[in-house]
Amino acid sequence: MKTIEAFIKEIEGSAELQAALNAIKDKDALAAFLKKYDVEGTVEQFAEAVKAKAEAEGELSDDDAEAVAGGGIFKNFFIFLLGL
Repeated sequence: MKTIEAFIKEIEGSAELQAALNAIKDKDALAAFLKKYDVEGTVEQFAEAVKAKAEAEGELSDDDAEAVAGGGIFKNFFIFLLGL
């Protein structure tokens, strides 16, 4: 099994995983995504790890995120996160 932190790094390096993550619209889909990629942890733990990573790196405005290559990896996912 992969740790959540290792999987986040994998997502950052994969356009395919980024697209799959950004397509997720609910907790069940996120749980299935984590299971498919053999990630150890819950939906809530994954969401907290993503949120913590973003806070550690400093948040960007939407315009800044779009201007920076790779800056919008978790952009749509954060909209989903608000519902957790």
